[in-house]
Amino acid sequence: MKIWFLTGEFAPEFGGGIGTYVENCAKMFAKAGDDVTVIVRGNNNTKLETTEYGYKVLRFKQGQGEQYKYLGYENALAYQYYNEIMELMKIDGAPDIIETQEYNALGQYLIQNKYLLNEQLRDIPIVVHLHTPSFETLRINQFNRYEHPYYWIGEMEKFCIKGADALLSPSKFLAKKLQYIVPEKEIKVINLPFDIEQEEIEKYSGELKKEDKKTILYFGRTEYRKGVIQMLKGAKKLWDKGLDFKIKIIGGDTVLDPKGTYIGEEIKLQYKKYIENDNLELMNSIPHLELIPHILSATAVTVPSLYENFPNTCIYGMWLGKPMLVSASGGQAEMVEKSGENGLIFDWDVEDDFENKLEQLLNMSEEELKTMGNNAKNRINKLCNMEDNLKQRREFFNKVIENKHQEKNKFPFLQEVQKDEYIKTYDGEEGLISIVIPYYNLPETISETILSIKKSTYRNYEIIIVNDGSTTKEAKEALEQFRNDDNITVIDIKNKGLANARNVGAKVAKGEFIAFIDADDKIEETFYEKAVKLLNKYSNVSYVYSWVKYFEGNDYTWATFNTHIPYLLCGNMLAAFLVIRKNDFLNFGKNRIQMEYGMEDYDAWVSLANHGCLGISIPEELNIYRVRKNSMARQFNKKMRIYLYDVLSRNYPELYGKYAVDVFMLLMANGQSFYWNNPSMPSGQPTGNTTNPSMDERMRKINRIIDSRPGRIAKKMFYGLRINKLFKL
Repeated sequence: MKIWFLTGEFAPEFGGGIGTYVENCAKMFAKAGDDVTVIVRGNNNTKLETTEYGYKVLRFKQGQGEQYKYLGYENALAYQYYNEIMELMKIDGAPDIIETQEYNALGQYLIQNKYLLNEQLRDIPIVVHLHTPSFETLRINQFNRYEHPYYWIGEMEKFCIKGADALLSPSKFLAKKLQYIVPEKEIKVINLPFDIEQEEIEKYSGELKKEDKKTILYFGRTEYRKGVIQMLKGAKKLWDKGLDFKIKIIGGDTVLDPKGTYIGEEIKLQYKKYIENDNLELMNSIPHLELIPHILSATAVTVPSLYENFPNTCIYGMWLGKPMLVSASGGQAEMVEKSGENGLIFDWDVEDDFENKLEQLLNMSEEELKTMGNNAKNRINKLCNMEDNLKQRREFFNKVIENKHQEKNKFPFLQEVQKDEYIKTYDGEEGLISIVIPYYNLPETISETILSIKKSTYRNYEIIIVNDGSTTKEAKEALEQFRNDDNITVIDIKNKGLANARNVGAKVAKGEFIAFIDADDKIEETFYEKAVKLLNKYSNVSYVYSWVKYFEGNDYTWATFNTHIPYLLCGNMLAAFLVIRKNDFLNFGKNRIQMEYGMEDYDAWVSLANHGCLGISIPEELNIYRVRKNSMARQFNKKMRIYLYDVLSRNYPELYGKYAVDVFMLLMANGQSFYWNNPSMPSGQPTGNTTNPSMDERMRKINRIIDSRPGRIAKKMFYGLRINKLFKL
């Protein structure tokens, strides 16, 4: 079997639990004779190498590519992963299966492009392995999860989960927590594979140092989600009762976001007396193998997390024969399974349960502790046995590969929206695109627009130019060359504005589909062909659009995304370039003339969403937008925008009411939406309506922020939360 693992973490450059899992899987499959490649970001030049265990590692230099100029870092990195995978296929051929993490949505463009009918991906099933998505960790950690780009990273993680061909979870706990995203899909639970060479254990056992008192070991970040704060509150109650024992904490520090303070620093202040009395010891993080003597010398290991998947902390502790004190809020409870036999399980929702179980553990005899530790060791060896794990994963992969041709006729939108019945059905010639061009006094550009359409690889189209009362002699004369073209219809109307011109063109359209393009813009030749294929493929897709490349007055790229509620209710997600089902537009998407100053297309997208019609984005620069100094969009000002948002939102009270909390929180977290760029970037970043600064200039600004005191606090937190990649540009 040819297996590719896509991961954001892999030693030695990027460690972590995900990297440990991927390394164990790669070794396991490679030893069994499978062709395994690990694909991971790195800080050096791209290199494909074969390891001593027989599997290959492709390390590519992160931060490479134009997309980093107009996408947030994590989204740009996901785009780079997709490009690297496509390049690797040219060298090494296609794999039988690809597995990617859900964390930080690194597989989003891989999954998106598979749904966009990329031929090279058609026969490759994509498995998403659930490690614990950021949208859950940020929520538990009291982080501002509506802030861009974190909000969008979380939404893209959900997209990866929803769009995957199959899903894996190490624990029943996490599978149950995330099942709501994919109620119709099975989330297969297979525990993590694990093994430590006996030589490694013996090597580090020599550094064993006996503790002076009974010691409960916690290793991991001092993160709110990990239950460290609650654990110490419970321990303090027992210390104050006179129990003399030690809590040893080994791990990196993080910030408690609402207070903007280091958790570890607060612990040092709050528990200073207990640190001086040797009841509490705080150590920085150390390599995982160097933890061995600390684990072996401890009385027990604790996993007090408020929310956890299948923690390596618990695996290591049990593997080395230590009794476990674990919360019921995660896979650690499944690992211990029987409280009192393999360890003790407590429930944070039961008052004083942690303190009672901790006191019970401290009162156990050495013989009782040894028996419990041996039971724990036998239990984890059974759960994480490499041979059994290989068998389970191979059976699972084979089943997924067998079902790889299962038909998909619906796109995995994050919101399942019921489409309204048509008010009226409009006939249209099957497969025909009616391309509507509103025209007003643009004689110098219309020919270029028409020429770009005529170069299209999709040949079944008609062009409708709606002359919206052009006033100049040159503008009128420029249309004469098209009046005798069999494929072009010119309609002359009184000037009533852009919205009316689009509606007029749509009403006379003969096609099944309508496309809009302005008289000074262009399209790439494959756009219409790709759009029609997608509309014919997915019954729940109403319209198709793409990234937009600016030219003339700007060279920026506007990266667009699949239509998303509630984000769309705050800010526009696409330009007027699209291909849409005629019945959807005429029933639900006609431009309203009340939007007299602009944003009539944005209003139409919200109206379509209100009736259950959503669109998808092709992440390629297939639409080309001319930036003119005197264009209507350039005349926008703040008051005009607010007025137009007022007109727009009042027309859809039920839709805005339904998502009022999300809209409110997005605006609170990111400010007024017309200052946003796109959801993958921090609000306030440069937009396509301004001169886009160079990457170096952006980096200098970012580094100034990072080097400030608030920036240093945030950076330290991000390291703890594994979001430090945002700063490794």
